[in-house]
Amino acid sequence: MGHNRRYGDPLTALDAPAVAPPPRIRPQHVWVNLSTVKHAPAVYPGVLIEWRPVVKGWEALCTWASPDGVVHTGWLPAGRLRPAGE
Repeated sequence: MGHNRRYGDPLTALDAPAVAPPPRIRPQHVWVNLSTVKHAPAVYPGVLIEWRPVVKGWEALCTWASPDGVVHTGWLPAGRLRPAGE
């Protein structure tokens, strides 16, 4: 590839990231608790895909299926999840 006059140094000369990314996790089966005070318990099977830190702790990227067959994917607070083995 070589040196690119327009964009500077070749890709091999890039600096290391300032913050090391967390290690990748393997997808894990979880129970997703979407219950609220106003509604009946709503706990669905899901798959945890990734974690990210947020101001109030951690969030997990999860995919879950509701009883009507709709598949959802979104970021959920860690407190809404528990391992499927429990």
